[in-house]
Amino acid sequence: MTKNSISTHFSSSTHTTAAAPLSPPAVSTSEVIKGLLNSEMGEDFFRTLPSDIIVDILSRLHTRHAMACKLVCKPWLALLATPEFVNSHISRAIPGLAVKTDSKSYDVIDIVDEFGLDFDEEYHWEPSFNFELPSDEPIHSSAKGLIFQGGVDHGDLILCNPVTRDYIKLPSPRQTTSRDQLAFETFGFGVSRTTDQYKVVRIFLEKPLHGQYENPQHEFKNECQVYTVGTGMWRKVPSPSDSPQRFGHSLAGLLFNGNLHWRVIEKANNEFVERISCLDLETEVFSTFHIPPRPPGIASHCHMTPFVLRDRLCLSHVTDDLVVVIWSMKEYGDDKSWTREVLTGEVFRQLYEVFYACVIKIFENGDILMDWNKKKLFYYSSKTKSCHDLFSREDHNDDICTTLYAPSFLSLKNFALENVSSF
Repeated sequence: MTKNSISTHFSSSTHTTAAAPLSPPAVSTSEVIKGLLNSEMGEDFFRTLPSDIIVDILSRLHTRHAMACKLVCKPWLALLATPEFVNSHISRAIPGLAVKTDSKSYDVIDIVDEFGLDFDEEYHWEPSFNFELPSDEPIHSSAKGLIFQGGVDHGDLILCNPVTRDYIKLPSPRQTTSRDQLAFETFGFGVSRTTDQYKVVRIFLEKPLHGQYENPQHEFKNECQVYTVGTGMWRKVPSPSDSPQRFGHSLAGLLFNGNLHWRVIEKANNEFVERISCLDLETEVFSTFHIPPRPPGIASHCHMTPFVLRDRLCLSHVTDDLVVVIWSMKEYGDDKSWTREVLTGEVFRQLYEVFYACVIKIFENGDILMDWNKKKLFYYSSKTKSCHDLFSREDHNDDICTTLYAPSFLSLKNFALENVSSF
């Protein structure tokens, strides 16, 4: 374990402290509550307690404990499926990072300011809970406990909830031409701000006929389709931009502030520049943000991928001498409000060539959780001034699959016109 110095320079911000994750009980939560129900005091207490108070109590439990409460009695099983409980639980859900550990299996580690990792002793990955998915398709994104999978090499498109263990296989999007003519496609998934509709977005580009695709003067035009969960059908919406835009093949849309965001390359004044393409899920209208220009010393292959940090839309890149630069949009929607923040130190210089760097969390004590090159998930301890691998891939051909995830009890059976299956 090598110790190195690191310096951080960040503007001040307001932090919201989440409740600390509960430690695993010596006996299960359901056994404890069953014991209370079977006692004379407990039976009378819980049977006379108003349901709204029970909902408030149960929604404060950690997800794994709330899941155990479904086994207590049939009234509680029904109670945990009500909109009142689902909405209350979502509002209090502890955010976590889901990391793929096997073909369909994921571990979830809670990301709170009381992360409390102590590297004075050897650290072991301790998930708060784990789950399985119905398919081995990659995760594109997650929103309010629902996970969207699929889309690689025309694979199935699946929306699932690993807590309720139900899923929907979405109908295949209608093609305007054959699949052989499809140049690329990218997806996004999120929830609209006002109507609270869950939507899957597909952006794709088709190759022109008769070899025009090879002509550098050809003007590409992307197309967009939207699937509103519960409608059973895809709709075509206006294209992202009148200007030619090139979307990243493997980058899913980032959900923030009710909008989906993609980094794109756009042609403007006969030059190619980087932009952020933004789709408002409520209005289904696209807009474009300018991003800070690449300064000297930034390799062209280094991805400036959008992510969310401290409730701001952010971008990051890495200089040739492995200084991590973070750009955050101080006022959302104002592309003149980008502010520059940096992470420097010998600790980053111990890492190999980088194409991608994403800061997942900066904790109140100065610790940092970061995804480096999609190959290494590491944790910087401000106490020991050292960097520690939490999860890494020895095979550089295999990426780490992670997604930010907050669990919920929302059942997909609540959506009309969907064929819901269990797994």
